[in-house]
This record gives sequence, structure tokens and C-alpha cells, in this order.
Amino acid sequence: MSSQLICEGPPTPPPSYSEAMGWEPPRSAVENTTTLSPQDTTGRTSLLTICPRCLDEIETTTVNRRGNMAYVASFVVMFTTCGLGCWLLPCIINGFNEVHHSCPNCKAPLGTVHL
Repeated sequence: MSSQLICEGPPTPPPSYSEAMGWEPPRSAVENTTTLSPQDTTGRTSLLTICPRCLDEIETTTVNRRGNMAYVASFVVMFTTCGLGCWLLPCIINGFNEVHHSCPNCKAPLGTVHL
């Protein structure tokens, strides 16, 4: 009897660098923007992440801006109070603001958190 070594197929290749690190590089410009969830309690401050555009490990840059709901609420308050100064309240309240995250290196927008 002769002994034969039987191979059923090629061995499984090792994982790629991106698979081993747990992330995939960007495939298109549409997939580069990530929406951050409002349940994320750290979404109000900068986050440590990997930029999908420049593939660098970064701490995001944050900018607070008034959202569209602040302008809608200001119009409704101004209409119901006949133009009194109360219409400025939605512009002051933080609940109507948005936090925009971007990469400090390539300035790519990474996401928005609605507060």
C-alpha cells in the first residue's frame, strides 16, 4: 500500500490588513460620510476614530451649529407670540444645536450628531 497525501483545496489565505484591524478602506466618496448616532454620549465632544478618507487615526474636530429645527421653532414662537423677543429662545437652547465632526488632517466631514 502506498500512502497518499490528499489536499482538498488551497489553504485559507491570511486576513488582509484591513480585516485584521477591523475596518475596511473606503470604496467610494458616497460611503465616506458616517452618521453618528444621537445615543452616543461622547458625540458632543471629539472622538478617537480612523478617518475613512485619509486612513489616519485621528481625534475628530467638532463644531457646534444651529440646526434647521432652531429656525423652524423660532418662526413658530415668533408667529404665536406676535413678534415678542421669545423667538430667540430656540437659538439659545442646546437641544436645537448640531455637532459636526470632521477630520483635522484632510477636513473630511465624518458625521453629525443632533442634540
